[in-house]
Amino acid sequence: MSDRSPRDASLTEALEDPILDDDFDVEDLLEAELNGEEDRADGEPASSVVATPASRPVPSSGAVDGLAEPETKPDAAGPASGGRRDLRERIRSSRYGTLVVLLVTAGLVAAGMWLVDGRSPGGETLPNGATAVSIPGKSTVPPPKVGSPAQDFTVTTIDGKQVSLSQYKGKAVWVVFGASWCAPCQAEVPDIEAAYQKYGPQGLEILGINITEDTPTVREYVERVNITFPVAADPESAVADAYRVSAIPAHFFIDKDGVLKQIWQGSVSETSIEASMKGLVTP
Repeated sequence: MSDRSPRDASLTEALEDPILDDDFDVEDLLEAELNGEEDRADGEPASSVVATPASRPVPSSGAVDGLAEPETKPDAAGPASGGRRDLRERIRSSRYGTLVVLLVTAGLVAAGMWLVDGRSPGGETLPNGATAVSIPGKSTVPPPKVGSPAQDFTVTTIDGKQVSLSQYKGKAVWVVFGASWCAPCQAEVPDIEAAYQKYGPQGLEILGINITEDTPTVREYVERVNITFPVAADPESAVADAYRVSAIPAHFFIDKDGVLKQIWQGSVSETSIEASMKGLVTP
């Protein structure tokens, strides 16, 4: 009597059956049968196996245990593009890469502001709180001197009106040099506006001159901080040059006769304003 079990005998007969054609994969059947043995050894019922004629994929050189590697599509941009993409991904995932990107962006923004506005958005802060600025240095008129007539000039306000200092003769005039990008200038605006409302009825005129800025920029600034006194743009800093402005804010107080009474560099306060008004519009 043969040692083979009835199951093994039936398997051998199935393999020798002439009905099976050349496309039937014997290895598939054997593998399925072995899997069934393992399932039964674990106490689990073996699933039925249906052999289907199919060609087995040819394993690639990098395949493991006879399994083919997943198909990958080539990068349409080529290997060089893939390398650049990998580098960008490494930069994005790196804390230092993020810092570099932020620093470069900040530098580009600052450079853009310089090119568009024609000036630096800020300068050195002086001990008196003023911001140092650079002026053309082309003025040929004498520098301002306390006790001497103030140099006349003409500017165009944001409302399109031409204003000359000489037309204010008979009134005290407070000329304020500043800029929208100057933090100390912005900080003193409420006190200057309050002084305009208080001393305007007593004959005080205030004229703001924003250096290094064009009219649309100054207009937007005036509307944003609610300035009601006249303000003009001095894009080429020509008037500031004539008055030898080296830092902003800068304040020039001129009496009713057109004589320069005081030069104040740095931010003003309610107290300093009251002191400047004495002898100018108040006894």
